Amino acid sequence: MSDHEPDLPEDSGSNASPDPSSRVVIPDVLHSFYEERPFVSCTRCGESLKDFAEGFRISKSFKGDEVILESAMCMPCMAAMMDETSDESKLRLEEFHEKHYRDVSGFDECALCENTLDQVKDDEFNLVGVCQGNDMLDSALICFDCQEAMNEIISEETRRTWERFRQENFPGVPSDFEPMPTRPAPISF
Repeated sequence: MSDHEPDLPEDSGSNASPDPSSRVVIPDVLHSFYEERPFVSCTRCGESLKDFAEGFRISKSFKGDEVILESAMCMPCMAAMMDETSDESKLRLEEFHEKHYRDVSGFDECALCENTLDQVKDDEFNLVGVCQGNDMLDSALICFDCQEAMNEIISEETRRTWERFRQENFPGVPSDFEPMPTRPAPISF
């Protein structure tokens, strides 16, 4: 474990919202653990995140309090990843989200089931933030069980796309590690 453990939120509430009047500053837990600062460039294209008016998405995977993987992707790159996802996976993931999506925001409970951060914080989980500039517009926790359920329904074609992304951007990460669901997040934009 590193000297710098991430400061997981005690109680994030549901204060993040797409409503501009209730935006919050991107919390430290969504800053780059490895660079010890807020993300500044897209993991995929390398462009400055502040240059994207449509915003960007930060994804961080944890095992307990250790950061396993982190990325920040501009919305055009997120859309490109979706375009590279097979139609079969898109349909299956859409059905999964329709069945399981819960209208919750924040890091207190999973967006797809009733697991809470307290229940999963010693296991693996993902935190996701939809951001614009220095603001977080929306956020979600996705527990390991839900992540695994989504990983089980994607097609082999989509797995190859994710593997290519992983090899290009995260050398050394195990091939069976899935960094994110193929759609931006179970979060409204």
